[in-house]
Amino acid sequence: MAVETVELIPLGLPELGMTRAEMMEIIAHNTEMAHGMGDTFYTLLFAYIIAMFIAGRLLTRTQYVIANIMYVVVMTLTVFGLFNFSRQANAWVEYAGMHNGFGDFTLVVSALFAILVILSIWFGRKVRHPTSELPQ
Repeated sequence: MAVETVELIPLGLPELGMTRAEMMEIIAHNTEMAHGMGDTFYTLLFAYIIAMFIAGRLLTRTQYVIANIMYVVVMTLTVFGLFNFSRQANAWVEYAGMHNGFGDFTLVVSALFAILVILSIWFGRKVRHPTSELPQ
């Protein structure tokens, strides 16, 4: 009778002392944090757009510059947070021995969010300095 040997693949990372379930918890946490950062991003983006639409013309140059600096700093931290948590989740997916179907989707989303921030500042500038195409 022939005896076949079977290679056993561990369900976790034995060198880290973690099971696959513990890694799945880390993946879920990082994914949840990334979604929270996305929610924060959308909230801040539309708050800025509405604030500029309502009060943009009433702001002095100093107020406008300070508001934009604060907005850019907070949005930059939000986009970097989203990128970081998404990358960590993707790394843990690989550690758990699963396939990540999104690939570099995180980089694309972060780049799109950066473009949205630039467009929102452009919108704020256009509201502040209207041209003849906007109603008075």
